[in-house]
Amino acid sequence: MKHIQKAALSAGLLLALCSGCGAQQSASDKGAEKNSVNQEIKTSVDKMEDILTKLNESVKKQDRKGIQQKGKELNSYWLSFENKIRGDYPFEYTDIEKHLQPIYTEAQKDKPDTEKIKSESVSLTASLEELTGAEKSSKKASDQLKKAADDYKTYVKKQSDQLVKSAEAFTDAVKAGDIDKAKSLYPQARVYYERIEPIAESLGTLDPRIDARENDVEEGDKWTGFHKLEKALWKDNKITGEKETAAVLLKDVKELDGSIASLKLTPEQIVAGAMELLNEAGISKITGEEERYSRIDLTDLAANVEGSKAVYETVKSALVKDHSDVTEKLDTEFSEFEVLMSKYKTGDHSYTSYDKLSKDQIREISTKLTALSETMSKIADVL
Repeated sequence: MKHIQKAALSAGLLLALCSGCGAQQSASDKGAEKNSVNQEIKTSVDKMEDILTKLNESVKKQDRKGIQQKGKELNSYWLSFENKIRGDYPFEYTDIEKHLQPIYTEAQKDKPDTEKIKSESVSLTASLEELTGAEKSSKKASDQLKKAADDYKTYVKKQSDQLVKSAEAFTDAVKAGDIDKAKSLYPQARVYYERIEPIAESLGTLDPRIDARENDVEEGDKWTGFHKLEKALWKDNKITGEKETAAVLLKDVKELDGSIASLKLTPEQIVAGAMELLNEAGISKITGEEERYSRIDLTDLAANVEGSKAVYETVKSALVKDHSDVTEKLDTEFSEFEVLMSKYKTGDHSYTSYDKLSKDQIREISTKLTALSETMSKIADVL
């Protein structure tokens, strides 16, 4: 009996030891698998960095054909292995996309912004290096969306800070009676406001005070804001009596900036705001009714789309794993819209005057906006 027990014990011990060997082997396999994945990522990153270097060599030589070719090659190579990154490394993935997409978009333009390509290349290289040492994400979509709301609030605050600065410069020119300077500064201030317009609209009477057009003002109410000064500058060509309007506008802009800290934003709210921006751009601003005196309607419209894209980029990490079809479509549509608008760009914040556009050109822009709006609505459906 003792011999049987001893034999059984020995067999049990052997089985346990074998099980341990199996466990050790399994852990070893996992380590090998991880190393294999990391090495595959490293190899892909090295290839992308090599293409990026050659792209910047083309930029340095001002080789338009080379810029376009290497821009396409960079994007194509990323597409060949992004599926292996998207689900396990959503934050690293979206960070890479945030810098790669502008590079690709600029490279396809007739007149690419080479300084932007160089700047985004530095950021893209840093993002690629982050990927090589990244751990697989265990964050839930809900955690990612909460971070998205926080990130968007940071974006809004940066835009608002710039709005205050640009509005101050603009209103100072108005107060000084310098019509030409005020006209040149007006579009820049409008850009920062239009990017975050839904936020202003959520803060009571601030939006109508800042952005109302003459026909928007209720009888008995006082007309203030950007468009009152726009009319004085471009239609009346007289701003000597607009010092108070300028002062009130700057006061309201500063109040908007001061209100942002206490804002509580949800992912649903910010996506709804992005859809609202696109809808407004596609329905009303494309008709030319927004900037009826200055005719800088394309400046406003482009800023609306930029603000919507900022929302999309913050929520993208929560969508890429299960809704990559939507994110890939939006990447394409935002890029195509930016390339289209580049045809009309005449400066940092200036575009072809709206009254110089043909009906076909307006229709083409409108079609792109409609497509963007429809695809953005799909994000709201899956949140």
